[in-house]
Amino acid sequence: MKSANKKSLMLLKDKSIDWNTTENIYIEGDNLEALELLKKDYAEKIRVIYIDPPYNTGKDFTYHDKLRHSEWCSMILSRLKPAWELLSDDGVIFISIDDKEVSNLRKICEEVFGEENFITQFIYEKTQHFGRQKLNTYSNAEYVLCYAKSLYNTKLKELLVENIKTELADAPLYNASNNITELTFPAGTVKFNLKDGVYKKAASAKYELLNWVEVKNEKNVNEFTLKLKSRWSQKKVLEELKKGTTFWVKSENFAVRAVYGDGKISKTAPKQIIFTNKNNKFCTVSRFGKYVTTNETASKELKELVKGVEFSYPKPVSLISYLLSLIYDYKNEKFDNEFTVLDFFSGSGTTAHAVMELNAIDGGKRKFILVQKPEDVKKESQAYKQGFKTLCDLGEERIKRAGIKIKEQYPNSNFDGGLKVYKISD
Repeated sequence: MKSANKKSLMLLKDKSIDWNTTENIYIEGDNLEALELLKKDYAEKIRVIYIDPPYNTGKDFTYHDKLRHSEWCSMILSRLKPAWELLSDDGVIFISIDDKEVSNLRKICEEVFGEENFITQFIYEKTQHFGRQKLNTYSNAEYVLCYAKSLYNTKLKELLVENIKTELADAPLYNASNNITELTFPAGTVKFNLKDGVYKKAASAKYELLNWVEVKNEKNVNEFTLKLKSRWSQKKVLEELKKGTTFWVKSENFAVRAVYGDGKISKTAPKQIIFTNKNNKFCTVSRFGKYVTTNETASKELKELVKGVEFSYPKPVSLISYLLSLIYDYKNEKFDNEFTVLDFFSGSGTTAHAVMELNAIDGGKRKFILVQKPEDVKKESQAYKQGFKTLCDLGEERIKRAGIKIKEQYPNSNFDGGLKVYKISD
């Protein structure tokens, strides 16, 4: 694989695992060069990109370009352009960023992806531990920008879905923002959690019973009419009854709810705020029952895999797993679990870890392509003392150990735990 600048990818068999069978790729080298090389074989074939680029702290970083804007903005812009070419028409990109550059990054993304392809700006609750009081505000959140490759040109309706429910047994008809409506329920269509008898008035002021109703064996003997602020019209009620929908009244409040018939599904969209505190009832949980955790958890995860090794600001596996689990196959009406994920600021290899773990859980065929510049590890660090000379050495070892650990956790799984390591060469 060669490009116009004579660069190519050289396979490092001694650093690879199952190099002749695996579809997972790790590239050592500058990510701008890697993106250009990948365009030959992967143009418009990448379904998901996740990146956690180095934040603009005002200090020097290892990516340098002589383009417009600030050095940091130029660096991001020059890499997002070839990234756009790699994304498939139904592809999406997630970019982790802090509040210092989020506004600039949105402008850059609008230039590359188009304002019309903006999906959302997730707010990620990154910590539950607060140190010394800061002046005016304490930063406990970061952002994850999400853009589509072509949200409207291809008439995509659903790219991200958090969960699918096949039955809604607890869907209230009342909605305070709707107009007052009179709804009539035919005999035998409402289930009551009430004793047998005749009821003439609703206990809640939100519902007005316009005629008496007799309940026998948990069903309404006669037709009755309720007056309420309803999200459904009378026509909608009758349409749903034909589909097999019934209704449910739990108490004398007469707060009527819909119980859908077989085949009715409801898709839950991901919420904009990704909460991580388990004591919060709105804490974000994936469809596999996995809680999204904090950055502190990420550091702990890495230390457990590679004993004592510190890494700067890693993201937790759970966050990336959650984002990848949202990818929906809108054509076949199911979650997509067979696509390629690209991360060209791979750091400690968390994205690879997340991909392998998801595949082990749901039997998916997701593949990853990771790119990392072989920056030197500081000689005074614990990582260097353990024999890791570059960040690539550390990332590759983390991926290998993660594969072993996941196999232990899911012994009956058949995920691809291999790794084909390449080096950008002249």
